[in-house]
Amino acid sequence: MPSASSASALATRKQSEILRRVSNVLRELVNPIDYFSGAKLEDALFAGNIVVFKRTSAEMLKPRGVTHNYHHRFELVIPLVKAGGIHVDGTAYSLSPGQVFLIFPHQFHHYLDVKGGGINWLFITCEFSRPQALLPLRDSPRALSTQEAKHLHHTMEEFLQKPPGPDRNFSLIVNVSQLIQRLLVSRDADCVIRSDSCQNDPRGTILQSINAYVRSNLHQPLMLSDVSKHTGYSISHLRAVFRRECGVSLGAYMRESRLSVAASMLVSTDRSSVERIAKACGFVSIFAFSRAFKKAMGHSPRAYHRFVTHGAIRGALATSGA
Repeated sequence: MPSASSASALATRKQSEILRRVSNVLRELVNPIDYFSGAKLEDALFAGNIVVFKRTSAEMLKPRGVTHNYHHRFELVIPLVKAGGIHVDGTAYSLSPGQVFLIFPHQFHHYLDVKGGGINWLFITCEFSRPQALLPLRDSPRALSTQEAKHLHHTMEEFLQKPPGPDRNFSLIVNVSQLIQRLLVSRDADCVIRSDSCQNDPRGTILQSINAYVRSNLHQPLMLSDVSKHTGYSISHLRAVFRRECGVSLGAYMRESRLSVAASMLVSTDRSSVERIAKACGFVSIFAFSRAFKKAMGHSPRAYHRFVTHGAIRGALATSGA
């Protein structure tokens, strides 16, 4: 057994060897002209406010409220066990284990054809410091490579093994940010359901027809009878299909679709234009709009604008009004 002194000498030699390697690498380093401006966190693509959860049954993928189907956060969908269909803004995709989909803020989404129990899907929701850098991933599902799958395994293993606290949070932020950066250069996943396949599925036809009609008429109040006339199906049939496949009522979807667009407009425009946004989204008055928006989103339109643009959730809640 080596003595303490010989072990210390061995450690010193190893350290010296590593430092020589660092010195060799530094031969490529060019000293900066400006010694006061360097790498900044705001220049990097970092995920923040990350929430990790799972769904282990088809029933869990059908939430009991419309706000689960659209929100202002990014949502990374990762099937681990069992494939299933996902509709995002009216387009259908068939996701299999090894394929992932990044849902963007305010994209309406729901799930189809996830059969029975025994499923295991991972969800990671977050916000990003530079969301514009993620545009290549919009409506572009990706296939995980072996290295990306290993990185995902490492991310979850580290997250579950470390106790809650700053160290675990920092590791999760770094690992999720790296995973997203990997996905930006990963290959596309060929999982879009062909249009002819959708036409053979009455559910897909009905849902896409409803979605297209509602989205193209957001500027005016719509009645269920309007949708029925447009699609050629009875109101009762439309209600049944939508409730069964989307987990929400058709009437709620019609209302919340307008609020989804309104939320997007509140992010991209000045909050003083709330009245204009209400009119553009088919609400007869700013008061009706404010009531409906607060009920669905938890904040008034003005408070929501402050929250998503400045992260001022506490101040927004304290001062939320019409």
